[in-house]
Amino acid sequence: MKMNRRNLLTGSAAAATFPLLAGQVFAQEHAHEHADHEHAEEHGHGTMPKSAVILTARVKAKEGEEDKVKEVLASLVGPTRKEKGCIHYILHQDAKDKTMFMFYEVWTNRDALKQHGQTPHMKSLGPKLKGLTGPGGGVSFYDLVK
Repeated sequence: MKMNRRNLLTGSAAAATFPLLAGQVFAQEHAHEHADHEHAEEHGHGTMPKSAVILTARVKAKEGEEDKVKEVLASLVGPTRKEKGCIHYILHQDAKDKTMFMFYEVWTNRDALKQHGQTPHMKSLGPKLKGLTGPGGGVSFYDLVK
């Protein structure tokens, strides 16, 4: 995917959180998905394939466990971004409530998301977070509007 003004302006709101340089590096790391992105652009969807699965996943840390939870969650980012079908995998921490974390995720399709759940780093997540998180997390799926 070539970085140009159109891609920057039509990208998701979450892409604005990346500095331009990081966005270029991310795009280079995901060059294997180039065909999906070109197909999407031809059909008027910016860089988003029609089959894309868009979601947010929230994790609520227990008071005092924020740093441990952040470390565990951050360890998922590198391996996940290398997965086939990963378009965006961006970890956020709430600006006011430091116990709340959120991933913004975009996958090329449901199969890619399903495969993500079967990776070693995702299968080991539960035990790593045991005792560190509380109620208040969850997953929300979204439909692409424009």
